[in-house]
Amino acid sequence: MAVIAVGGITKQYRGRRGTTALQAVDLTLAEGAVLGLLGQNGAGKTTLIKILAGLLRPDAGGGHVLGYDLLREAPRLRAAVSLVAPTAEVGLDNNLTVRQNLVFWAPIYGLYGAHARRRIDELLARLGLEDKANAWPMHISAGQRQRLALARSLLAENRLIFLDEPTNKLDAEGVRSVRTLVAELNQRHGMTVVLTTHVMEEAEELCTEVALLHRGVVVAHDETPSLLRSLHQERPIDLDIMLRGRPVHVPPAEVFPAAVRVDTVLGDQGATLAVTIWSRDVPATTPAVVAWIREAQLPVRRMTSRRMTLEDVFQLAREPAPEPDQ
Repeated sequence: MAVIAVGGITKQYRGRRGTTALQAVDLTLAEGAVLGLLGQNGAGKTTLIKILAGLLRPDAGGGHVLGYDLLREAPRLRAAVSLVAPTAEVGLDNNLTVRQNLVFWAPIYGLYGAHARRRIDELLARLGLEDKANAWPMHISAGQRQRLALARSLLAENRLIFLDEPTNKLDAEGVRSVRTLVAELNQRHGMTVVLTTHVMEEAEELCTEVALLHRGVVVAHDETPSLLRSLHQERPIDLDIMLRGRPVHVPPAEVFPAAVRVDTVLGDQGATLAVTIWSRDVPATTPAVVAWIREAQLPVRRMTSRRMTLEDVFQLAREPAPEPDQ
């Protein structure tokens, strides 16, 4: 079942210069998916989320979200989805404790009495906020405030949640916490998630599929592994191996999944061997490389790999795919 099925979505912001935020965007998303909307600042990610959540009317195009017509049933759609925006903390009251904030919002989402108390207790436990229930929002970390904003949005138990840059401005601990929560919402509770990000690593970790937005245009949309493979981009895994007077046998590329070639350079007057394994899928190749290092008991001084950046993705997605070998 398609949770989102929209086509031709176009939005312009009129002003002295005029800006086209979205141009004829088509998007379909199945229930239970996690879709990453990737794009640089100004790509149109937030505008698209607002339209899909029923908060903004497109200038052209239309379709359905959760079965509701974008144009004719926007109020009903808004009540059926959850949204956490970068300004999520605007809805938090620093004069109320963490629990009191949720108690305040519960009736707005139609929750009362014992049902509301059970739901609040469940969310505090699920989001790791039980020990902060009586704390003031100003006295908890940014990551915990983000979790509180998520708890508020999850009170309604909606099937579809929009997360607009959920890890923006968080420290490393907060980022890990929110990423873990997103995975749990999807995998344990079956929620369909649409999130925006400009961090490729985040999309790889969380998203079952990715749509790339560039200047309001969807330049690519596919399942995450398929999209990355389709870009035909090789990435290096670099090793510095200390020889210590003994030879090192480097296997051919065929031994490592997704590897295409292996380069070696002798350095430091014969004391080290630099090995570069070129891979089209670094996460697939790395475990085999680590297994080889352990089996051969190699004294590796350094192992690094360069992950694909968002700029790499957009550049490659806009380029034509290479012709197949004849």
